[in-house]
Amino acid sequence: MDSQLLNSPAIQYGFAGFSFILVGIIVWLISKLLTLLTKTNEIIARNTKAIESIGRETSDLLFLNREIHDKLLSRPCIAQKEQ
Repeated sequence: MDSQLLNSPAIQYGFAGFSFILVGIIVWLISKLLTLLTKTNEIIARNTKAIESIGRETSDLLFLNREIHDKLLSRPCIAQKEQ
């Protein structure tokens, strides 16, 4: 009785239809995942550019800070007692 029920065309077509629906859902999910990965890669690229820009600005500011430091050290101290 059970083998006749499993071999009936309605059950077999139901399993086949359900399988096609599941494959469709998997393909849809993979396409959404690829879209999300593309957007994530774009965000990572923009963040990388921003970090590189901040690094360049920090380097420039460090260079200016060193120049100011050297200029301040080359000048005499006003608060120092005269000898």
